[in-house]
Amino acid sequence: MVRLLDSLDRAQGDPEKDIHFALELGQLFNSIERDEDLDEDTQLHLEEMEGEYLLPDLVEYLTDWYGEEEFESAREALSLLEDGIDDAVDNNWLQVATQYHHRLISLKAGLAGHDVSDEIDQVLDYLERNYHSISLQFIISVIEIVFANLDDVSASDADRWEQLIKDIAASHRSANRFDQQREYLRLLRRLKVKCEESTDTVEEQLIDSYRDEADLAATDSDLRKSDILQSGVSECSQYMNDATKREWKQEALQARRRGSQNELTELSLDDLDVDGFGDEDLEEAVFQEMEELTQVYVDWFKGVKETWGSSTYALYCLALSRSPIPDPNRIRLSTEQYVFSELVQRNIISPEAHTYSVDPSDVDTIPSSYSHAAATRMSSLGNALYQLMKEGHLSATDFIALFRIGNSLSPDTEAFITDGLFDLFNDNHVQALFVLVPHLEAVIVDTLESIGRPAYTITEQGTQQQLLGGLFIEGSDLFGSDYAMYLRYRYTSREGTNLRNRLSHGQLRYRNAIYLNSVLTLFDIVKCMICLNISPYLERFTIPNRTLSPSTHYNQPTDLSLFTDLNKQIVGYGRSEDGHSILVLREDRHNEVTELFLDKGRIERYRIDGVGHSREELRTKIDQLREDHPIIPEEINHSWLDRDDLILEAIMEIIEEEIDSDSRSLNKEMLFEKAKTRGIDESRARLSLRLLEEDGVIEQAEDTVSLS
Repeated sequence: MVRLLDSLDRAQGDPEKDIHFALELGQLFNSIERDEDLDEDTQLHLEEMEGEYLLPDLVEYLTDWYGEEEFESAREALSLLEDGIDDAVDNNWLQVATQYHHRLISLKAGLAGHDVSDEIDQVLDYLERNYHSISLQFIISVIEIVFANLDDVSASDADRWEQLIKDIAASHRSANRFDQQREYLRLLRRLKVKCEESTDTVEEQLIDSYRDEADLAATDSDLRKSDILQSGVSECSQYMNDATKREWKQEALQARRRGSQNELTELSLDDLDVDGFGDEDLEEAVFQEMEELTQVYVDWFKGVKETWGSSTYALYCLALSRSPIPDPNRIRLSTEQYVFSELVQRNIISPEAHTYSVDPSDVDTIPSSYSHAAATRMSSLGNALYQLMKEGHLSATDFIALFRIGNSLSPDTEAFITDGLFDLFNDNHVQALFVLVPHLEAVIVDTLESIGRPAYTITEQGTQQQLLGGLFIEGSDLFGSDYAMYLRYRYTSREGTNLRNRLSHGQLRYRNAIYLNSVLTLFDIVKCMICLNISPYLERFTIPNRTLSPSTHYNQPTDLSLFTDLNKQIVGYGRSEDGHSILVLREDRHNEVTELFLDKGRIERYRIDGVGHSREELRTKIDQLREDHPIIPEEINHSWLDRDDLILEAIMEIIEEEIDSDSRSLNKEMLFEKAKTRGIDESRARLSLRLLEEDGVIEQAEDTVSLS
């Protein structure tokens, strides 16, 4: 916590910026309550405040109470908290005063034989006067602790608390701050349950809140409307009748279709090369995929939060999940038979109609079909995060907590990121985007510096800070190759959405400054911080118990069709003993290299110099690769396709399996497709048919094969 003195200075210079100091106080008090040692920087900042502000003495007394349970220290701390409230009110630091009120009630409630009725009355009077100017998270923390001490609240004061919550909810509704309105409606419902009162009216207000927000959002974004309606169904389904639920689901689906066409400029169906689909069928399949992915992410997050009792931990696990990031190796393999399209210079048209040329000799070129996979997966993740925010499962506090664990941001960077965070949660998406995107680079540079890694490059004139694109290009060891490619695609590459550059040059269309870009940028900021400096997160959370990972091949039949290519020959494959991984060896004779693919939900690609290796040589080289890449399984049941007789046997097995007493022949196209699943391309399959025909084993017609 190197930001304590900076945030105090900021509050003293501008009382409206006291929210940063209030956040620092919350983190500081929580650390003391957990009896954690304060870091050296925090202690230095407290020393600088000696004689200037009451916080150093308060910290000393709180530390003695929570660490040694010295009652006299608790009494002194209570007195100083009262002084802190008065000082904050005098300075018009309303967020800070609320934080002190919360700590005062918390501390006194923990003292045996003491009630907090007076303190609760005091904070009630304070909130009734000032709630319009206090951030939601500070008021809610106070209300939560009041709920925990309702026995100390008189019936008349309970009615006042209920009325306060109603008034705050109504004020947010009148300002169209629907998320905030629902937070207070949820609190109001909890209070009524505690008091054994009917909750029907509150539940109707929750439903109306989603309905009103969806109608308002439709004027700006169909995608937002869809997410809002889906969140409404998710939270309020037990209060809704079946007809309303069906109506909202159908309306959400229609809004998703319109929004995907008009707002997701990177999701173009023209990028897909799929046979057998009409445009409408393909469009429906894309929408269905996005809907299913979104629900998977939402359900998974809620499950982790419920199991471990922490939405912050669930966000940490999500940030370390591999599933939402596109798999470039799978994308390349799925389109490699059309490699001739990569042999000429590609012209790329940005959404703003600017033409770029990309040199195909660039080894870091992003696959031409990458945009569809990225748009589908990350848009689904953005939709899920937005829904979780709408339903109150994910809060600004969760992001702030992850910022603080890394302890790597400069005070100014964190201040900007925090402002952007609150803009996002207040639905100021354009403002959030213009704050968050430029500071992604600052987050990365700050984090690199915090771990002693240079964020500069050596030039003839000396050194200079690397640009964001350079950090991503050289970032395979920093972020992992797949995520580094995604970051390039999203922020700096002309082949991608190029968001940072389009935004900084004023080329971004206003209608594309949507909530998805804001929420995904915030998620990328958190993920980059964790990837670059994971040690403090592992110390706090350990290795994630659950992450979102792609499904493996466990209990699935082996299908090698993805790896089959007319210009490259599969010489062997195998499945790991645990059944989750498939390993494929393929010779690229044009480049004199043997490719090794490991498919465990995601595909990893490795290179072995040369072709024509013996089986033992290949096993030895796989063992050598495993030393640097332990993900490669040790026990693999190999099958080989390195001899012509093995190919012939495989083709005959297909023919005999498919031809039965009712069918005397086999369509060649079907045979070629079956052969691909066994790693045999069409060229080798045709050669095998000719050899089998010459041996008199089969007979061929133009389109069919039959046994002799």
